[in-house]
Amino acid sequence: MATKLLNSLHWLLIFTLLTAGCLHQYTFTPIPTATCPPTPLPSPSPEATPPQEISLVVWLPDELFLKGKPGRKALEEEIEAFERNHPLVEVKVYIKKARGEGGILALLLSAREVAPSVLPDLVVLDAAEAACVDGDFFQPLGEIPESLFPFASSGFIYLAADLDHMVYNTGVVTSPPLSWEEIKRGGGLLLPPSGGMVAAQYFTMGGRFRNERSELILEEEILAKVLKLWKENMEKGAIPTPSRKLEDPEEMWKKYLYGKVAMVGVRASLFLASRERLHQTAFAPLPSAAPVAWGWVAGVISREHERKKAAEALVKWLLLPERNQRWTLAANLLPVHREAYAQEEDAYLLFLSRLLESAYPAPPSTLLKLLEEALRNVLEGKATPEEAAHKAAKAIPQLYPDALEKRTKRW
Repeated sequence: MATKLLNSLHWLLIFTLLTAGCLHQYTFTPIPTATCPPTPLPSPSPEATPPQEISLVVWLPDELFLKGKPGRKALEEEIEAFERNHPLVEVKVYIKKARGEGGILALLLSAREVAPSVLPDLVVLDAAEAACVDGDFFQPLGEIPESLFPFASSGFIYLAADLDHMVYNTGVVTSPPLSWEEIKRGGGLLLPPSGGMVAAQYFTMGGRFRNERSELILEEEILAKVLKLWKENMEKGAIPTPSRKLEDPEEMWKKYLYGKVAMVGVRASLFLASRERLHQTAFAPLPSAAPVAWGWVAGVISREHERKKAAEALVKWLLLPERNQRWTLAANLLPVHREAYAQEEDAYLLFLSRLLESAYPAPPSTLLKLLEEALRNVLEGKATPEEAAHKAAKAIPQLYPDALEKRTKRW
């Protein structure tokens, strides 16, 4: 019993010593606690670039914006209203001669070659002058306003239009003449011997100024018919001989105002300026002549995005129906937006809106000079209609070697 106890104590002592040694040699290593990485502080975002102010350079023709010109105040007010509505855009207007030597077209073409930095962001110019400019010179509008008359967005965007038509004294001519014979009996129709009048008659006979490849042309046979029509009607008295000498449309219009003729071809702008004093005057389309839209077009030149965007915004502002009606009529011109006539009750303006619906855009001014020269050669006996038409057609390549881009247009 004692031996067993000793043995038990012996083994207990050995176990205790071994255990104590193990405890002494073991080092406790705590299990690491998982921790989330520290959340980085957000980096300060770069400050947004504030919108930049834009000085929009605009060239306007003197015929629209000279002091004392009808409609200048209304157009000026529209530009000021645009600036209030677009506070970051300042419109800087520069007045330029409308046409001819030193005119807007000449300045544009010269600056493009030698000093493009002086070109405006937006220019307003005569529609016939604009048709002489290369197509890639003006930037297309991003979005063309809806409900413009077809001619008004046929390559250039018209801001205001003008039209030729006939007026007659109802005390002499009781109803609009429907034929040249009726015109002769009424005393004759005084017409300007202009390229524009020839173009209108050329259109109504089916003539084109561009072929299928969009190259500028003159159809000799049709032009000869127009020239022959003039010659014959002048010989018969249907077109009075003063037409041969008078070049200024205003002088022709004065002859009617002073009662010297009973019928005359006139621009709507002249009629609008005088209509309040006319009490025995009616209006009708010109015989044998399609309506041609003259007037003023807008050309966006700047290619820089923000400036181009601002120029487009100004164009669209001036084309809003109520605004377009207000400033154009104040200038004795015609709105180009159909909706500007929607509530119209004025019989004259409704008559013009019907003509505008089918009007052709103005042909190039240099082409008009060629047509006028052909007509004068016939009226002065220097050439037959066929000879004058042939000469004009042959002059086309020399007249426009590089001036006109091959742009598809209705004319």
